[in-house]
Amino acid sequence: MKTIPLAGLAFLALAACNAPPPGQPSAASAEDASLIADGRTVAEANCARCHALDDQTASPNAAAPPMKELLGRYDADMLANDLIEGIRVGHDDMPEFDLPVAAADALVAYLTSIRER
Repeated sequence: MKTIPLAGLAFLALAACNAPPPGQPSAASAEDASLIADGRTVAEANCARCHALDDQTASPNAAAPPMKELLGRYDADMLANDLIEGIRVGHDDMPEFDLPVAAADALVAYLTSIRER
């Protein structure tokens, strides 16, 4: 029978103390969920008048792709930079955006979470 050294037991005990309770998200996933929720809010305020935000609705503007398709068309980092710098992306009817960095990052996190695979 193998025995675990005392240092190994101490490590395991500390790791167990730092783990979230069963059924609760880790701190990182809670932060991710918060960022995604913030991104959904940005999308609702800035994008929903033209783009479908989820699978349950169609885009109000038939020419506007659903939000879940956007990262299949644009690189996430480039899209975030375009939105931060105020560059218009997409088509002629698309408004020019000048989002704060945090809002652009949150929007890209949301888009990543709903990305069509």
